[in-house]
This record gives sequence, C-alpha cells and structure tokens, in this order.
Amino acid sequence: MLYQKTIKRECSIDGSGFICDQPVHVEMRPSAPGSGVRFIRTDIKGNPEIPVHPRSQVSVEHCTTLQQGETKVIVVEHLLSACFALGVSNMQVALNGPELPTCDGSSLPWAKAMLEAGLEEQAEPVKELILRKPVVVYGGDGASIIALPSEELIVEYLLNYEQSPEIGCSFALVRPDSDDLLASLLPARTFILEEEARAALDAGKIRSTDEKLGLVIRRGHTPELRMPGELSRHKVLDMLGDLFVLGKRVRAHFVGIKSGHKLNALMVAELAARYP
Repeated sequence: MLYQKTIKRECSIDGSGFICDQPVHVEMRPSAPGSGVRFIRTDIKGNPEIPVHPRSQVSVEHCTTLQQGETKVIVVEHLLSACFALGVSNMQVALNGPELPTCDGSSLPWAKAMLEAGLEEQAEPVKELILRKPVVVYGGDGASIIALPSEELIVEYLLNYEQSPEIGCSFALVRPDSDDLLASLLPARTFILEEEARAALDAGKIRSTDEKLGLVIRRGHTPELRMPGELSRHKVLDMLGDLFVLGKRVRAHFVGIKSGHKLNALMVAELAARYP
C-alpha cells in the first residue's frame, strides 16, 4: 500500500516565467495528511488558496491553469509532475505572483528542491483511481488521448510535428511506478518553434523567449537534447502533471497522440466525472 507524503521542511525557488516574465518567490511548505497540494497567492489580500482539484482546473492550450473565483495560478504542470514523481501528496505552495517560475523548462529543479527539503511518509494511504472501462477524448488535427484499464500506470506518447522536421516524430513509453523518473523524465524540457514563439510574443500571449526557460527550435537546426526522445518525454511529463490534478493515483494505460494540455484537461474532467 502506498502512503501519502509531504516535505519535511520548507524550501523555496525564485525565478520568472515565460508568460508574465515577472520575478516570483515560491515557498513550499509541509502540509497535513489529506490536505492535498494547495497554492497560496501571498500577493493578494487575504492570501487566497487554490486547491489542486479538478474543480479548479481551467482548460487552456499551452499550460495548466488552476483558478478559484478571480484568483488563479498558471504553469503549474512542472511542479505537479515533480510531486507525482516523488509521491508528494500534501504541500502548501505560497507564491507572490500569478505564474510559477519556468526554471529550465523541466521538472527537475522542483524535484531537487523537494528532495533537499526531505520527504516524509504520512499515516494516510494514497487514494487510487482504478480505470474500469476505456475513455477516449479527441482534439483537432488527429489529436487524442486513449485511457485503457491496466494493472499499472503506463503512459505512451506519439509526438508528430509534420510542419517541423527539426522536431519530427518521436515516441515515448514511461512506467512511472517502476522507471527512474528523476533520470529518464523529469529533466525533459518544454519546447517551442521559433516562429511560434515570435508570433506569441507579438500577440502578447507570452512576454519572454529566454532560451534558458526551455528549448527554442529553429528551422534548419537540430536541437541539442538532454536525452533521446526528450521532446516526447516532456509531453509525458506534462500529462503526469495534469493527471495529478485528479488528486488520486491513477491506475490506467494512457496513449497520447499529438495531444497537449487542453486534451489532458478534458481527460481529467472525464475521469473526475466518471469516478467522483
């Protein structure tokens, strides 16, 4: 039986994000069993909290957003992926801005901070969601996510960028309960095509294209990767962070085909509705 965990002591990360591009200080604090992961906006009067829960999830295209009333926090997926990988069920995350730091575009800095703080097993068992019947969600351009019953959690992902030979086609298969995610998944960085980054910058959707925040893919240049299949592995990382929003350890076999945050959110909503 798996038991819930929290961190032993406070730890922090400072940085900025590619959307708002403003400095933010994040403090991660231990939390009681059953309390879940909760974000606290210390820059807003009353320090409003946003629980990591399907009801807080807002469906957007390029990142994971959680919102309660008028208060929101964006780009939470990399922190939540680290929580998933380390089995951290309960934690307070206090931040003085709307966007978590992007760090290097991966989940590794978050995991390292939590590991340095230490992990503590708690008395309550982890809640599980055991899939009984297949679930499929569809998006545009042939994108989909298929969830199948399975004795263990398996995530497969097919990445296919026909418009970019530099990204091309790659495949990843991850077994989170048995693979070394610290080495094989959490270092995988987010990526964006250079022309997509420029268009988003011109449209005001992002405010930074700092290449320290992830991979910017240029035409005619093969990106230097940290590991084979890093780009498809980052998509798996994103999916695990988004599935963490369920608040339960999922036992299912997921197959993502050209999918992203919007379809991940749709899958979470479907699972939350079927397994309340």
